[in-house]
Amino acid sequence: MVASVSGPPVHPFFAYTAEVLSWRLGRPDSPPPTCAPTPQQTQARVGRILRAGTGRCEIILLGLGSGDLAAALAARQPAGMPLTVVSLAPESARSLLAAGRLPWFGPDSPCRLLADTSPQAVCQLLFSLGFSSQNALVTVNPEPGDPGEKPGLAFVRRLLTASRLAPLPERPDAPLPPAGLTLALLARPDEPQLDAFFTAVRGLAGQAVIVWDAAAVPDTAGQAQALGVPVRHLARPLGNDFAAQRNVMLAACPPGWVLSLDPDERPGPGFAASLARLMATPGLGAAYFPRLTLYPDQTRAKVGHGLWPDWQLRLYRTGPPGSLRYVRALHERLEGTTGSTGLALNAPILHRNRLVADPAAVSEKLAAFSRLPGAASHCLSADYPTLPLEFFTALAPPASQGRLLLLPGPAE
Repeated sequence: MVASVSGPPVHPFFAYTAEVLSWRLGRPDSPPPTCAPTPQQTQARVGRILRAGTGRCEIILLGLGSGDLAAALAARQPAGMPLTVVSLAPESARSLLAAGRLPWFGPDSPCRLLADTSPQAVCQLLFSLGFSSQNALVTVNPEPGDPGEKPGLAFVRRLLTASRLAPLPERPDAPLPPAGLTLALLARPDEPQLDAFFTAVRGLAGQAVIVWDAAAVPDTAGQAQALGVPVRHLARPLGNDFAAQRNVMLAACPPGWVLSLDPDERPGPGFAASLARLMATPGLGAAYFPRLTLYPDQTRAKVGHGLWPDWQLRLYRTGPPGSLRYVRALHERLEGTTGSTGLALNAPILHRNRLVADPAAVSEKLAAFSRLPGAASHCLSADYPTLPLEFFTALAPPASQGRLLLLPGPAE
């Protein structure tokens, strides 16, 4: 599979990695590892990997290390068996490239480098392009590398080996909007383009709950009539506690399924069609969606360093009162879901915050977040790595629509 990104078609992994490596996160590149195995040790490891990969369709090598093992594998790579080398340390990858230690890296090479600091991005790309644990060998590079990579590589290995791809049930007769689904959101009276949000999500749910950051329900609430369904409005000052605000929202939702969206989000391709099918999936209790943050305009999206796929838990089934609860005042997280949890691979949310919000207001909001107890520093960058939306569309051809990645549970 290839993706077209300005110029001749190239493999998506090359296009993605090239964009990530072209952007520095304010840190110097890491020097290449000085402690590398002997050529004999490297060749012995290559032999073991190739024997273990007999009968498999591809090899995934987790970690670049010194670059020697990846280069030796690329040199002995069987015809028709792609090799993907995963690096969660772009600074180290850039140093190895500059030192000539990755001679196999190129747009037409059957040996591919997938580099990003985000384990989610690595897994999203691999599964989107058809990775299957039944057909692939996933092996960890034992060479010394960036020590900060280890937890992330362990996460990638667990997701690749313990997750399971499943087709979504076909629901040609499902009512629209899906029965038993409530749209729930937090909103401000001065929310930009709120009318456009209500128009975009019309038909997604049979009822809605809106909690306004205000002392009383504002006149702006009248715009919600565009939803065309019953809406319950509540007013409560946010007080910089998003978890508490969302818990009020949860308590107001009737039993059934909840779809939680933000006013600066829009359903992307395949999103609306996936909802009834997700709700009909046996045993599913919650679903994540990849989120594309549009920038600098609506034709491109941020990538790299955690900017994508930015998985968001937005669809979940309610339980007994009080069983679901959001925690953490900032970057809130939902706890208490039951059943299995999945990722709707090809049903993105489009995040328009940088397109609709005033930059000064965004900077002030981030500064307020940074002042919260225990919060990390939040700042607004003037530049980001980006890719055209066509790149992401090419990852999800029509034949792949409706795929669900069932994520491993805590004990798996």
